[in-house]
Amino acid sequence: MPKSRGKPKSIEAHMESSNIEEPEESVGTPIPQEEEEPMRDEAVPEPAPSAESVQSEDWWNATASAPDWDQPATEPSPTEVIPRKELGMADVYFCGHTSLFPLSRALRAIANERLTGLLRSFWEQEPIELLARDGEIVFVTTRDPNLYCPEVPDLLANVDVVVVERSREQQRDSGTPFFMTLARQESIALDVATELMRQYGQKLFSQLWTAPRAWIMFEKNPDLLSNVADVPGDPNVRDWVLETLRLVEDPDQPASFDPTSIPAYTKDGFERVQRLKLTADEAQFASQFNGARSVQQIAKNLRLDLKSAQQLLYRFLALEIVECWPGSTAAKPERQTFFQRLRRSRQRDR
Repeated sequence: MPKSRGKPKSIEAHMESSNIEEPEESVGTPIPQEEEEPMRDEAVPEPAPSAESVQSEDWWNATASAPDWDQPATEPSPTEVIPRKELGMADVYFCGHTSLFPLSRALRAIANERLTGLLRSFWEQEPIELLARDGEIVFVTTRDPNLYCPEVPDLLANVDVVVVERSREQQRDSGTPFFMTLARQESIALDVATELMRQYGQKLFSQLWTAPRAWIMFEKNPDLLSNVADVPGDPNVRDWVLETLRLVEDPDQPASFDPTSIPAYTKDGFERVQRLKLTADEAQFASQFNGARSVQQIAKNLRLDLKSAQQLLYRFLALEIVECWPGSTAAKPERQTFFQRLRRSRQRDR
């Protein structure tokens, strides 16, 4: 994995006093509030043709269980979440297109609701599957071993190539990460396999952030965890998600990126950003959001090139911590803090 600039540290060490204008936007957890009446299969949006064949297979060969719906914390709009509850079938807790139901919101829902099951992401390539247990991320996988891990890591240099290739073929058939298969065969240690699954799972998931159109679905199914009870989960979903965003080197947003736009915290963005383990660059960038400075001005203040500023801004936008307002046509003087105004007043008196 590429290393982030600077050592992650708390944002409080870099935050400066500034007046923050919060746009009136509420970012709630998009989980259904009430139980829906049973719906027929026709009411559930169907994924792309390549995804239908994948859904027809039971990845873990788990037995169907009766639905067990939790009471959610908030109620989303009907366009974002399409719940389904059917006896004898998978318990789909939420689903929708990422254009209406962002990935960050789905992952926050998994963590906040402490969900257990599988998040399936359908896009132009083989579907990506994230296994969660009690709101923790266990691992991310796909049935395409070349998409998951194009080259065999150096840590497997001492493992028989035939054994490795056989494990990769098993991943193509079952979806189980071949690192786990090697650990089950005692070809590598479990802690080594866990670290490799985390590294390559994050790299795999990072590709979804720039996917032009993806369809996600979370299936609640505790039976999926029967074979991975010894695999530890990652309890800090917030920082796990941020690490995947750091792997997005070229955000696919040249048309929408406007250096004159003004980033401002969302209603709960300022509170959520303080709970993240930010790098020094990220913390300094976040400290500049005051609802008045443009991206161009922030880059100038921090002596950043616009490409670096775009990459940093993309992470906060994807996490729904900030939103960008269009810059005004006429240049306005930057809003000053109370102490800046006081200092300038004393200079005039002299």
